[in-house]
Amino acid sequence: MSRRAHLPTLVLFAASLAFRLPPLLNARSTNSDAAVVGLQAMHVLSGELSPLLWGSGYQTSVDAFVAALFFVPLGPTPFALMLSALSLHVLASYLVFATVRRRVDPWLALLVTMPLVVSPSSVHTYALYPPRQASLTLALAAFWAIDAATFAKRDASGWKTRGWLFAGAGCATLAVSADPYPLLLLPLLALHALLVAWPAAEIAEATSQARLTRFTAVVLGATVGLLPFVLLHRFAGAKSGPMGLSLSMLAHHRKLLVEECLPWALSYKVYFARDVMDYRPWAPGWFRTVGMFGACFLGALVAFGLLVAPLRREIPSHVRRLGLVGALVFPIAIDAFLLSVMVMDHFSMRYLAVLTLLTPFAVTPAAWILGRRRFLLAFAPHLIASAIGGWVGYGPFVRGLVPVKETPELRDDYALLSMLQQRSILYATADYWASYRLTFLFRERVVVVPTNEAEDRRAGYRRGLEAQPIYAYVYDPGRSREDFASIEPALAAESESVEKLSAGRLTVFVVTRRARP
Repeated sequence: MSRRAHLPTLVLFAASLAFRLPPLLNARSTNSDAAVVGLQAMHVLSGELSPLLWGSGYQTSVDAFVAALFFVPLGPTPFALMLSALSLHVLASYLVFATVRRRVDPWLALLVTMPLVVSPSSVHTYALYPPRQASLTLALAAFWAIDAATFAKRDASGWKTRGWLFAGAGCATLAVSADPYPLLLLPLLALHALLVAWPAAEIAEATSQARLTRFTAVVLGATVGLLPFVLLHRFAGAKSGPMGLSLSMLAHHRKLLVEECLPWALSYKVYFARDVMDYRPWAPGWFRTVGMFGACFLGALVAFGLLVAPLRREIPSHVRRLGLVGALVFPIAIDAFLLSVMVMDHFSMRYLAVLTLLTPFAVTPAAWILGRRRFLLAFAPHLIASAIGGWVGYGPFVRGLVPVKETPELRDDYALLSMLQQRSILYATADYWASYRLTFLFRERVVVVPTNEAEDRRAGYRRGLEAQPIYAYVYDPGRSREDFASIEPALAAESESVEKLSAGRLTVFVVTRRARP
């Protein structure tokens, strides 16, 4: 293969990293959910191993182990943590690209895969901030491996085909073992495996014995991939998690889906992060036009893959099959959203990330029919809207088209660390969304514990806080949810003394506890 043939792959990797430059430059503004993964990764490197993510009885620590691998050469930094998740997303993007490339030319395959490159905020929720990206990458690896069985070189024994089916089914259930979210994709993976293992009667290899052996390989692979799931739920502290379906919130979820989450996930509505926790609608008239055109064209391309392509016999069966499997994620994900007990507010758009992840599969039949130029005309409005939405969604990390090198808040964070160290304060408390982020940023030189004990992710931190005669209470106006006016009186009522200080935008109360009787 010539060097020129590899150029689309290089463009995919380079563009994937370049589009995420703003958050990479501002990785230290990470959130507490991601910071928990980073903190656990630090403890993994010190020999403290657990199959479960801190504070979770249903999410595994696989993302922490991946982060630990990046910490070895790069150190336990927010940049290394973000890069660990982004690398998994880029790998997933390549697997999608490689799957599509089996059917169309490399440059058209790159165009089809671009939604994963210039992706909206729903994808960035996982691609930049662990946990969860490892499980999504495993799920997309499952699609790639199952699909490889279709294109495996035929041998007399059929071992190559069965091997790919075994590997794909194993990755599918292993993804669910890592995190429950890929359960959403499991029916599609099962359908994909069934269509590959049980081909149409007119295909030469479709003998009863061949079908049976392929199906057996799928079942065996899925069983092996489920073993970690079974073992995990025997582990002390494991639980099923806040999952389930219910009709009780259908009206609320329908309104949220139609007005907020689906438009945001498909980039015909965008939220601008005015601050790290303050997202507001961004809706210039020209963007609404581009976004709606993009959504309409995307809907037509997906509908072609779902309803038209399966009936068009001039389209190769492997193209029709991939389009059907990809397009089916739209009704499945939307129905799951409407019934899920996890959906709360507009940030629940993250549960629709799979729409973007499988869009390349869904539109492959249309790309095959239209060819590169005509498909570009049809797909460009969605790609433009997605790129604008994803970029604007970076909020304080960008200024127009230019990435911000580092947000000013970081000076305040390190001023806080210096202040606390000068006073020999080792423990502090803050709202959850500030606490673990600061603890990771400070590499546990000062441990910041959530003000709400119910949000604890590591019990040892709170025991350390409670043992301190002097500690700090930190209020971050961009992340703290407490009523600022009530903090000082409440602390004064239960403490020996309270000293109010500031570190830039941060307000710090140095609290001396009353002597224990």
